[in-house]
Amino acid sequence: MLRPPSTPIFSTDSLMEHSLRPEDEYDFSGELHAFVTSHRDSSEGNQALSPPPPPPPPPSHHPSSSARRPVSARLVQPRSPLVENLQTSSKKVSTINSKQASQEVQSLKSCTDMQRGNQSTNMPVPSVHPIDTLSKKLRQQAMELTQVYEELEKQNSQIDDYKQQIRDQKRQLEQLRVQHRKSIEGSSKLPTNARATVFEQQRRAAQMMIGTPSTGASVGQKRGELERKIKEAEGAKKKYELAAKRIEKALVELQVFQNDRMEKLLASNGDASPKEDDASGDLDVILNEQLAYIRVLEEAVHLKATDFEITGHEELLVVLAELRHTIYEQEKDVEQTNSALSSIQDNLEQEKQHHLETKNLLDAAQKQQDAMAHRYQEQESALYAQIDEIQGKLKQRNDYLNQLEDASTTAQRAEEALQNRLTAATKNQNLTDAKLENATRNTNALREQFDSVTMQFEEAKRQIVTLKEECAKKQAHLDELNALQDELLSSVDKYVGKLKKSRDKVERLEAELQLYKDKLALTSTQADDASRSSREQLTVLHSKISEAEHREQKMQAEFSALQRENKRLESTLTEVQQSLQSQIQESSEQETEIIAKEKECNQIEEAIAELEAALATTLRMMQEKSAEPITPFHSADSDKSNTDLTEQSYQLDQAVLRDFHGFCQALDAFKSNDPSQSTSLWPSLPQIITRTVEIGERVQAEVGQALASWSRERSNLLEACSVLESTAQICHDEMEKRHEDICGYRMQLAERTLEFDECVMQVKNLEEELFRAKAECEVFDALEQQVTSQARSLEAKDTLIHDLSAENNRLIAVENAYSVQIATNSQLTQKLEGQREAMAEQRSYAEELEHALEGAATFAEQQNACNQQVRHSLFHAVFLPYSN
Repeated sequence: MLRPPSTPIFSTDSLMEHSLRPEDEYDFSGELHAFVTSHRDSSEGNQALSPPPPPPPPPSHHPSSSARRPVSARLVQPRSPLVENLQTSSKKVSTINSKQASQEVQSLKSCTDMQRGNQSTNMPVPSVHPIDTLSKKLRQQAMELTQVYEELEKQNSQIDDYKQQIRDQKRQLEQLRVQHRKSIEGSSKLPTNARATVFEQQRRAAQMMIGTPSTGASVGQKRGELERKIKEAEGAKKKYELAAKRIEKALVELQVFQNDRMEKLLASNGDASPKEDDASGDLDVILNEQLAYIRVLEEAVHLKATDFEITGHEELLVVLAELRHTIYEQEKDVEQTNSALSSIQDNLEQEKQHHLETKNLLDAAQKQQDAMAHRYQEQESALYAQIDEIQGKLKQRNDYLNQLEDASTTAQRAEEALQNRLTAATKNQNLTDAKLENATRNTNALREQFDSVTMQFEEAKRQIVTLKEECAKKQAHLDELNALQDELLSSVDKYVGKLKKSRDKVERLEAELQLYKDKLALTSTQADDASRSSREQLTVLHSKISEAEHREQKMQAEFSALQRENKRLESTLTEVQQSLQSQIQESSEQETEIIAKEKECNQIEEAIAELEAALATTLRMMQEKSAEPITPFHSADSDKSNTDLTEQSYQLDQAVLRDFHGFCQALDAFKSNDPSQSTSLWPSLPQIITRTVEIGERVQAEVGQALASWSRERSNLLEACSVLESTAQICHDEMEKRHEDICGYRMQLAERTLEFDECVMQVKNLEEELFRAKAECEVFDALEQQVTSQARSLEAKDTLIHDLSAENNRLIAVENAYSVQIATNSQLTQKLEGQREAMAEQRSYAEELEHALEGAATFAEQQNACNQQVRHSLFHAVFLPYSN
């Protein structure tokens, strides 16, 4: 059974024992996975015997080590050379791979324990098996392994016996062939009777050599037995070939994995300070490879146990886990020593840097003390200039505050006319006005405080000047006293009296100096009070500036909203203008159509009036001259009108007009005085009249239809014009409304922009005031620092020198301690190098074992080749004589 992933275990002897397990040819990794899944489902009894192993104790106190040695001694006593080579190589591989694999697994456990965290606390602690049961199962497994090796040796001995039998049979066949040739040669010389007797003797000799039916062995039985043995040999050969292939595949995989792992380990040892990201990525890759490697080895162990029907192999895996635990502890100790060495080196470097920093601080303090006096004089001169500037700016600020009050009143009047949505803005404006009034009051108070502080400072300055003058006078007086003392050395009595007087004067001067120091202390306290008041003023100004910024943000939001509203109105205005333009174009097109139709109607009315006048004149003329002769009328137009009486002639086109014109000419012929023409025209007069009547009716109908359509179109056009006028009026009204709204919005926008600009100016002014107040505070702080620094400079220097000397002594002691630690670390590094050399020796030993395994694989190939040759020789020896 496989262990849970929290306790990874594996075996190193599994790959060697795979070579002794012949199976059919299939994929190694897929077979392992399939077998493990089936083995988990089927072998429940075996699972009950192998619970998860507990955390192993140190190997030195493990009592089962004495019981484990005779098992290994019994395992390394095979009886055949192949088994001996395989067993020795497996033993060497197990000794080295167990160490390497235990190191890998313990490193894996050290990484995964950090990830499991609180999960490990909730897991139950497994029970520990007694040592007696463990040793008993180990002995049982050793007995089973020895039985397996004995069976393998028996099979090898049977194979040797079969080879010997094959060689004997080959020898007998050769003898039979030689005898057969001799008999053939002799039979050619002998007569038929002698030849028959010779054949009978040869047959009996062959039966004696091969076997007779009376003895229970015939040629067919021998042949069947040989075929059976050949098949068994071929099956064994296939099994050994498959086992050899799987051994080669496993060895190649192990070699590739081992090379990659060693390269990564060497690379990790070579890098002194790798980055944490790269180290974590490499660690994850190594852990994944180790998990895969351990899984393959565990499955191989369980597969070996099931193939050979061996139980109790879980306890061997427990022992391997204990060995891995010990190796993990050693690696952990090595890592701790490395980390301690690196931390000590880092501490040494930090101490050196700290020592250099202290030296730099000493130099900087000396330079700062030298520059202090010069800077004090410059700041004193700049202070007077700043006081004058501040007074002028305070006057400007009062004027500006008055302007702001006027602007606030105007803004309040403008805000009363806004809509309901601007009520919040009016409230904010009122609040800002109140805050501005408070600011004015605060500024007045600050100005009064500043005036008082300046007066106090001037008084202190005058006192300092007077004290300096007094000190100068007293110094001159002391000089004079010294001169008098030099002159009056001759008279001791006078000198003693004058000495007493000088002592009294010195005491008086010391008292005056003490008074001067008290005055300096008073000035320092006054400077403290002034700095405190300036800080309070700064806090007030900061609050005002924050309020002004908040109001500015609100004004910006309102300004952006008004801009968006303006853009929306402009877009709607452009849309309305486009719609009006399109409607105006449509109305102009309709007007042009109406004008064209009116022209056509006027032309039709004129033509109708002319026709009516012509008809009236013709009728009058016909009534007046009904007795006059009619001239014959034979024209192409009249003939055409007489013949063509279709509906096309009644329409108002050129053909109808031509016919009507011809009829009018025929009627004009009655005016002539020629009776022959009248008589010739008289028969066709009724037809002409009927046709003129029809033409007139047709013209009247067409004119009626045209008038009806014209009136209908006129009414439609009038309705369309009225609709267009109404829509144009609506659009005009809407545009006026939009224009008024836009004007109102623009006014509001202008007002808001003015308010925004005013707020911006207020913020700028407040910022300037803040900068000025900060400058004043800096000046006061500088004065305070100068007063205090000059009083404490000597004390600071003394303490600094004392601290530096103590620090120097401490650093010397630390250097000595670090030198001792470096010596110990060098010893530890030497030990680590020795361990690395041992690991290199183990690696070389592992390579030698791999070469030994390769030799075993080549030996298996040679054995397979020998089996193939034996099979071919048997085939030729047995079947070729019968074929001949």
